[in-house]
Amino acid sequence: MNVLVIGAHPDDEVVGMGATIKKLSKKNKIFLCIITDGTTAQYDDKKMIKVRRDACIKSSKLLGITKVKFLDFPDMGLDTISQLEINKELEKIIEDYKPKVVYTTPAHDLHKDHQLIFDSALVATRPFSSSVKQLLSYECPGPVKQPFQPTVYQNVEKEFSYKLEAFKTYKSEVMKFPHPRSLIAIENLAIQRGVESGLKKAEAFQLIRSINQ
Repeated sequence: MNVLVIGAHPDDEVVGMGATIKKLSKKNKIFLCIITDGTTAQYDDKKMIKVRRDACIKSSKLLGITKVKFLDFPDMGLDTISQLEINKELEKIIEDYKPKVVYTTPAHDLHKDHQLIFDSALVATRPFSSSVKQLLSYECPGPVKQPFQPTVYQNVEKEFSYKLEAFKTYKSEVMKFPHPRSLIAIENLAIQRGVESGLKKAEAFQLIRSINQ
């Protein structure tokens, strides 16, 4: 089965669902689409685009991702781009990879890029015009408008170490505790989601749409 993971920025895929990607890669082909360059709003040095991209490729190999596609829209600038343009790019990706399952960014947090990509994913995966039978959003640690409310939990006890190793490839993004993107905070979140679901470590998702035949 083909699975598509959509990230706003390089590293979203790891902090959101890195361990689940590793687990799914054992029996499925995983395709990753990164929408923005992930750097233009944070760094003046354009060399950081290559640094973040190289980290993403290295991380993807650790997690078993089959192929990575970079769209290079401006970081934190998706609200300056036509929503139709983003929709069309995602539709092309879905047409090429024909995924049955798509994971996308959450709509509940404060990051505008995440919100806009979530909206585009809803459009690009709509029934009758795509191969997608299931759409889920993953959890990105950080400031939120409202708490993330999981409806699906994935047991990642065996795969969690791969998530931490993959995130370490993004050296510029690994923060000190108690930052939500610190290694300790990421592990604590996995433990918290595990406690909620009767597991030792889990990643959490919201099921947006599921079509059973």
